Amino acid sequence: MKKEVILIALLTFRDSVNVSFLWWLDNIRKLNNDPNHPRTYEVMYVPGLRPVAYARNVAITNFLNNKTADKLWFIDDDLVPTETALNIFNSDADIVSGLYYLLLMEGSRPTLSSAIYQKDGDENNPKGFQAINPKNYKGQSQIIPIDAAGTGSLLISRKVAEDQRMMLSKKYVSADGKPTELGDDEALPIFRTLSKANGSEERSEDIDFVWRAKELGYKVEAVLDARFLHKKEMLVDWSVWQVNGEIS
Repeated sequence: MKKEVILIALLTFRDSVNVSFLWWLDNIRKLNNDPNHPRTYEVMYVPGLRPVAYARNVAITNFLNNKTADKLWFIDDDLVPTETALNIFNSDADIVSGLYYLLLMEGSRPTLSSAIYQKDGDENNPKGFQAINPKNYKGQSQIIPIDAAGTGSLLISRKVAEDQRMMLSKKYVSADGKPTELGDDEALPIFRTLSKANGSEERSEDIDFVWRAKELGYKVEAVLDARFLHKKEMLVDWSVWQVNGEIS
C-alpha cells in the first residue's frame, strides 16, 4: 500500500509554538511507523516571515519542490489540534478546511466566528463572504461544501498548487519604478493580499486563494468535526461575562 505523504507547514509568526501543538506533532509523527496507517507526515517550519502572504508563498514553493509530498497542510502556530484533527482526511476534496473559531472584536465586545465561508449573496455586497455557523449543521453531515476558508488549518492537494492558473504574475514594478521580475530562486507568487488604494485590506490571502481555486472548479469542503482550538490572548472584561450570559 502506497502511503499518502502529508507535508505539514507550520508557520510561526511569533517565532514560538505552544507546547500542546508540539506534543500533537510528536504523536502524529509516531504514526509514520504504523504499517496500517494510510499516511506519513513531514513537518516544515516557516519561522517569523512577514507579510503573511509571503510566508505562505515560501511554504507552498517548498511543497512544490518536495516531489514526494502529496498534500500541503497549513497549520498556524496559534492553533491547537484536538483528538479529532485527523478527521480532516475524511473529505476527498481538493481543498479541505478544519474547524476553528476566530475571536473578533465588535467595538468593545468580543464575538466568535468560524473561519469557513460562503459567498455572500447580498446584492449590496456581492464580493463579500459570510462566515458559516456550524450549529446550522447539527445532526447533518459534518462534511460541507464551502466557498472560502482561512488557512489556519487548510489541506491543499498537489494538483491545486501545481495548477498554473493559480500562479500570479512574476512581474512587478520596483520601488525605483522599473519593470522587474521575480528570480528563479525566489518564492513563487501564488498567495496575495488584495488591498484598497489607501492600503487597507480588501481580501485576505487565504480567502483569495481558496476562492480562486473554487472558481477554477476545484472541490472545496470543510470537515466540521476536524476541530482545532485557537489560542488567543485578550484582556477579560465585563463584555466577556456578558457574552457568556453570566451578567446582564
